Amino acid sequence: MPAAVASANRSREAIARAALDLVDREGLGALSMRRLAAELGMGTMTLYGYFRTKDELLDAVVHEATGWHRLPPREDPWDERLRAIARALRAGLARHRSLIEVRLRRGPIVGPRAFAGTEAGVAALVEGGLDRAEAARAFRVVFLYVFGFVAFSDPEPEITDERRRATAAAAAELPPDEFPLLSAMGGEMAETLGGDAQFEYGLDVVLAGIAARMQR
Repeated sequence: MPAAVASANRSREAIARAALDLVDREGLGALSMRRLAAELGMGTMTLYGYFRTKDELLDAVVHEATGWHRLPPREDPWDERLRAIARALRAGLARHRSLIEVRLRRGPIVGPRAFAGTEAGVAALVEGGLDRAEAARAFRVVFLYVFGFVAFSDPEPEITDERRRATAAAAAELPPDEFPLLSAMGGEMAETLGGDAQFEYGLDVVLAGIAARMQR
């Protein structure tokens, strides 16, 4: 790669990381080309030389946050590749919860860099035996599972523990004649509120369902 191109790529990545930091600190509403240029100490028109539009910038921000530049090797089995992609997406969303806001407020981000993980996931599913249409649907299921899990999980373990205690207590107070199962399952229900074990359980269920469809 020519030195000038390598330098430009590093600058684009640095700008995307600065934009991600701004959104993490202050929310999506704080991000504008003018505000970001001021944070970086450059002119707004100079910033437009790196990213032609705000959407193009957000595409790069998503790429930086989701870890799509660290995708699993193609020689790995399809399910291990999909599991690695799901874990990387969860880690990125958990570190940068502002991405949830970006996705909910803007709708799909469809730039080439944002599609990198989707390409890898769909490829794993096609190579595992699904046709293209079903692979697209299956990967969507994986994405929605991970996105929903992070969106409905608390960012701090201490908050999750507090919610677990409250859930267990609330279940114990349910009238047994109306809730014969849940009134005696406070502990079990509380354990579903987040954490690695619950995430991996859900991912196992999703991948087992996909594997069953492949066998058909």
